[in-house]
Amino acid sequence: MMKLKAIPAGLSLTVALAAGSTVANAAEEWEFSLAPLFLWGVSIEGDATINGKTAPLDLDFEDDVLENLEGVLTLHFEARRGDWTLFSEYQYLDLAFDVGGTQGPITADVDIDFDQTMWELGAAWAFSETPKTRWELIFGGRYTDQDVGIDADISSPIPDLNGQAGIDDGDDWWHAFGGVRIFQSMSDNWTFIGRTDYGYGGSDNSAINLAGIFDYRFRDWGSAFVGYRHLEYDYESSSYGYDAKQRGPLVGLNLYW
Repeated sequence: MMKLKAIPAGLSLTVALAAGSTVANAAEEWEFSLAPLFLWGVSIEGDATINGKTAPLDLDFEDDVLENLEGVLTLHFEARRGDWTLFSEYQYLDLAFDVGGTQGPITADVDIDFDQTMWELGAAWAFSETPKTRWELIFGGRYTDQDVGIDADISSPIPDLNGQAGIDDGDDWWHAFGGVRIFQSMSDNWTFIGRTDYGYGGSDNSAINLAGIFDYRFRDWGSAFVGYRHLEYDYESSSYGYDAKQRGPLVGLNLYW
């Protein structure tokens, strides 16, 4: 009788261990997501300094950026396994716009071209997780490359002031960033994702990045998201400076596999 009782007990233990092992292995499988061509309706408020000359960059997305958008490419990719996530994001923005103005008898027609490439690579580690909430520490590096060209056609009754003038410069830089990210489940389909991080590459190279996103999972393979992002740069080198806030709504689609 003891053997008959021990067999099902041992079998139950074996099944439990096998099930636990299966769950653990499943939890360690890689999960991937990709947001291709998401839209960041970015508005820019600040200025760029080129060789000691400061040019204002005060661009509203609806009135200036959308109308004068020459090119854009955005991608966000993540790979998660257990407590760890690797992520990367690429953004390219090309703006070209005209600014006309009159100061007394002097009239100027100014063409401004602004190109920005931003790429970041980072990792996240979940330091706290419940069935509804996941807190992560994030860290990595962010690369920014900017080019600003300003061409002015000046008309004046003073002959020496007539003609064309222009400046064209830019710079590229790296900084490390660190911060936190939260995933808060609101229902079976809705999740809130919040992120804040601080980038630092020296006293003349820093950035503040904030984002809040509401993600709706409509299928196992896909979700749609909407949110808002604020990225603030404070960068200065010997020939170029960029002190500006880039902010606006986010909307896009995530694919999972």
